[in-house]
Amino acid sequence: MRIFTMLTTPLCLLFFFLCLKTAFSSSLQASSFSTTHLCSHEEAAALLQFKTSFSINYSKANYSKTESWKEGIDCCSWDGVSCDNVTGHVIALDLSSDCLSGTIPSNNTLFLLKNLESLNLAYNDFRLSKIPPEISQFTRLKHLDISFFQFLSQVPTKIAHLTKLVSLSLSQTRKVAWKEPCLMNRYKSLS
Repeated sequence: MRIFTMLTTPLCLLFFFLCLKTAFSSSLQASSFSTTHLCSHEEAAALLQFKTSFSINYSKANYSKTESWKEGIDCCSWDGVSCDNVTGHVIALDLSSDCLSGTIPSNNTLFLLKNLESLNLAYNDFRLSKIPPEISQFTRLKHLDISFFQFLSQVPTKIAHLTKLVSLSLSQTRKVAWKEPCLMNRYKSLS
């Protein structure tokens, strides 16, 4: 009996440690796959500052996506904001039909979002301000929608720097002209 006990105790310990190791490895793998990256403090601050640069016309809307934008809450969970699953960078901003009113000056914090791939500001009233040439800083931008935007300006030539752009919508954007007609031909096929 003593020999049996001496043999089973090490086997039990070995089995116990193998089970423990397997459980620990599985929990490590699960936690590494379920980790969500929070957006950076700088990008959250840029969005919050952007939010203060315009007003919301509540006579036209009961709710604005920016109402969910609060300090201390991960900006990747805010309405209208999408982030990269790996890096946590803000890659898409959709504030279409949000009844925003104001101007977008060239020093707006919106232009600090360097990783944007999609920007939709359609159906807002930016009081006939100009399309800022700083829009060219969005070098990763693939989709830009400023339909029904109420801009009063020429499309800046710097838009040619948006080499990854595959969709550009300027539908019903009031009084927009192309500064360079050759740019209009280049982007004419984009919709």
